[in-house]
Amino acid sequence: MGIVDCSADIRANGREYTVRAATLPRSGEDGQRVEIALTDRDPAGVATECGSFTLHADNLAAVGKLINQVLSGLSTLSGRSAATPANASAPWTKEQDDELFTRWTAAGDTHSSTALRRILAEQFGRTTGSIRARLLRIGCDPDAPGHAFVPVPGAS
Repeated sequence: MGIVDCSADIRANGREYTVRAATLPRSGEDGQRVEIALTDRDPAGVATECGSFTLHADNLAAVGKLINQVLSGLSTLSGRSAATPANASAPWTKEQDDELFTRWTAAGDTHSSTALRRILAEQFGRTTGSIRARLLRIGCDPDAPGHAFVPVPGAS
């Protein structure tokens, strides 16, 4: 596998979650190991919950599938479908609107509009339809990344 150190973030219900995976040095005959860490940050950015565990690299896919099954089951039991984005139906904040505007107008032609809406939907924990509707509401052209119907701050 080589040396890997990656992370991903998602916002859900006013909280930010980060998962970080990093390979560890080999130890004897154990083979490659990966440490997985999860951090939960409250709206003020303070880490409130965190934990980590180590897995053999050969078992990542199997354990990932197991974790997905358990969390999907718990989500269903709590009344939230696994297919429902974390922030579905949650109100948008001014900060989220500003961040969406900034990301959309800064994107330029790096992605198609459909691909960028999909990326933003995942990052914001929303549906692609919600992202499209919100882009219109905040003055962005949802069919043209990098374009807004209102002047972009700092643009001449």
